[in-house]
Amino acid sequence: MSVFTWVPSYGSRQNTKPAVSAVKFGDGYEQRVGLGINNMPRTWQLEFTNKPLPVADAIEAFLRARGAVQSFTWTPPHGEPGRWVCREWTATPTSPKHRTISCTFVEAFEPA
Repeated sequence: MSVFTWVPSYGSRQNTKPAVSAVKFGDGYEQRVGLGINNMPRTWQLEFTNKPLPVADAIEAFLRARGAVQSFTWTPPHGEPGRWVCREWTATPTSPKHRTISCTFVEAFEPA
């Protein structure tokens, strides 16, 4: 299992959106149930701000090599390690020798 080792910049944020099915009844009553056993995947919006080109290139090469198919291990700030997949990222030049990488990591629930 590949390990993502780069540390994101401050300002990166975690989002959690529980997967829930809700049924509303005519009298205003609502019944909710969680979908599946892993119904609270974490999502991280990460920024790697103003990184030197070799570092930015290495981050992009890591993400490209997995192609949004293979998961990898990553430990979020102040969190437990987990398996993640990155389906999208952007690279923004910030100077001739620096670039900012923005990406979204989604928790991947799969067998070990």
